[in-house]
Amino acid sequence: MSIPGLVLSHYRDCPVHQISKGDSNKFVLLCDGTQVPFVSVVEIFDEGGQTPPNEHAGAFEYFYVLAGEGVAKVGDKEASIQAGSYFIVPPGNNHQVRNTGKGRLYVLTTMVPDEKFSDLIKAGPVASLDEEDLAVLNGVRRLG
Repeated sequence: MSIPGLVLSHYRDCPVHQISKGDSNKFVLLCDGTQVPFVSVVEIFDEGGQTPPNEHAGAFEYFYVLAGEGVAKVGDKEASIQAGSYFIVPPGNNHQVRNTGKGRLYVLTTMVPDEKFSDLIKAGPVASLDEEDLAVLNGVRRLG
C-alpha cells in the first residue's frame, strides 16, 4: 500500500552511528531532516553511558524510555527514569541523560526541529546492533 507522503520503514533498515569513535552511546537514526522537519532516534546507552550536558536554541526534545533505567537532569532538577518514563525538554534548557542501571538504557528521542542533530549523528562512525539491542528493539523481554 502506498500513501503519498508516508514514510514507512523498519529500524533494521536505518543507519546506526556513534557521534565519536569509542562513545558509550549509539544512535539508530529512524528519520531526519531529509524526510521530515525533525529527527527521531533510538539512543542506546551502554552501562554507565551518558549524553554530555547540552541545550538546544529552538528545539523541543522528547525522550521516552523503552528499556533500562537512568537519570534525567534538566536544569538543576534530576529524576529517575525507567521503561515507560518520558520527559520533554523545552528550548534553552540544559539537560543530560545518564544510564545508572545494570545493562543498557534504550531511549526513543525526538527533536523538533532537527537543528542539525541528525547531521552530527551521520558524520560519526558507523556502529552496529548486537543481539541484546535486537531483542529489546524487537520487543522480546528477558525473563529472570
